[in-house]
Amino acid sequence: MPFHIRLRFGPPSSTAVTGTWHSEATAERKFRGFIGRYGSQADVRIELVEDGPQGEHTVRSWTRERGEVEGA
Repeated sequence: MPFHIRLRFGPPSSTAVTGTWHSEATAERKFRGFIGRYGSQADVRIELVEDGPQGEHTVRSWTRERGEVEGA
């Protein structure tokens, strides 16, 4: 199953920079790297999303205000 990372600056409807990996470990490493690189920026949202048989599912997300949230 593919895993996607989405990086947005601004509201949820803003354009996202995305990347896709078939390895969960690689996607997780990229998610953590994006937090380190962009996590302190205002209005940033970073999402790790799994693309499964029932569609997309957010595994975890990061915002500067809330930090890391599982499944949101």
